[in-house]
Amino acid sequence: MKWVVAASVLTIVIDWAGWHFVWRHEFEKGEAVERKRNLTSLFFSYILPLMPLFAILFGPQYIGLYDQGFTKASSLILFILLGVLTGGVAISAWLVRVKHHEEADSRALIDQKDVLPEHAMNHLVWTTSLLTICSIFWFYLCTR
Repeated sequence: MKWVVAASVLTIVIDWAGWHFVWRHEFEKGEAVERKRNLTSLFFSYILPLMPLFAILFGPQYIGLYDQGFTKASSLILFILLGVLTGGVAISAWLVRVKHHEEADSRALIDQKDVLPEHAMNHLVWTTSLLTICSIFWFYLCTR
């Protein structure tokens, strides 16, 4: 249970950090806030990472709302889903960084600014690394 709590909290904190330090700078101020404050974004960022915790909490060991088979199946599906989701976001963020470096000379030739400001690019590496660790953590929980 403590590992699931750690993975859930880590996912939520890293998602918030990625948004706060990197991705909110991708758009104009009003548009960025709109994109983060919709139901889909809130679900994927803050509710979905807690669902494995609830699946185990409502199982027979704690509250007893349903049986052990459902607890195992639902938590395993959610572990895989969150592992794929966080891994996919990490890969996508890494590709943004690669593209940033590959196209730097081209942007300089035509005086086009980058999608992300430099201070956001500085935070992209550590947020992407933590998302990768988070993905590995979710897949590790599949084996327990």
